[in-house]
Amino acid sequence: MLINSRDFKARGVCGGSPPTILQYTIFFNLCQPLFFVKYFTIVLKLYKYSKYESKKKKKIKKNNPIIENNPIIKYVGANSWPFQRDHVETWAWAKDVFSPEECQKIIKIGNNLKPQLGKIIGKNGQEICKKNVRKSLTSWISPNPDTEWIYIKLQQIVEEMNKKFFKLHLTGINESLQFTKYQAPDGHYHTHIDKMYNGYIRKLSLTIQLTDPSKYEGGELELFQQDKPLVVRKEQGTAIFFPSYVLHGVKPVTKGERCSLVGWFTGDPFK
Repeated sequence: MLINSRDFKARGVCGGSPPTILQYTIFFNLCQPLFFVKYFTIVLKLYKYSKYESKKKKKIKKNNPIIENNPIIKYVGANSWPFQRDHVETWAWAKDVFSPEECQKIIKIGNNLKPQLGKIIGKNGQEICKKNVRKSLTSWISPNPDTEWIYIKLQQIVEEMNKKFFKLHLTGINESLQFTKYQAPDGHYHTHIDKMYNGYIRKLSLTIQLTDPSKYEGGELELFQQDKPLVVRKEQGTAIFFPSYVLHGVKPVTKGERCSLVGWFTGDPFK
């Protein structure tokens, strides 16, 4: 005879004859489906919650401007915080792109090319010297077997930085790298933008800090996109990246000499 839970309780508690082993078995067999349904519901809720938390963590990591899996890339400009995937960043920097020994090697290459007085593009499109606008010495480091290692390293880091932060359509580097020296007492470069040159559209500008900052004073690279200029990092071997339309300049060097390596990556016209 089948019994329900009420009969079972009445017989077991109110003094009736105790249930048999068969009745115990039948009762628990009836309760088992309810137990497993409840257990399965709890497990399913825990599984859904764990998946939700996992997606949430991945989204946070994806949108984090600090790139954990690349020890070279350290920081995105503060005025681009919080990081937005559809926004072109103002600037970014990468630390220790070149070692101190490599920086000295680049300086030696640049000096061996006998730097000349730096020029600017005049109103008629001609290159002219104008010391009140730009006072520096420059030479051009072209790709060759002795300098190929510089281009290879820069190509790798530029591709990574552009992919993570700028998302510009770049086609390559169509100009030689520029070695630049700013010397005391007033080596400087007034605010300017890196415009089109020889028909090529400069889209991403790059500056490598070659000189140990303890060896000179002044010479800060400034970027202008807000009310106050942003002074970027000066550590030796650091690479500074910014879109070529960003207004920037170099403050006067008051002591010592600041050397840098400058490059421009080109692409299709901005849309």
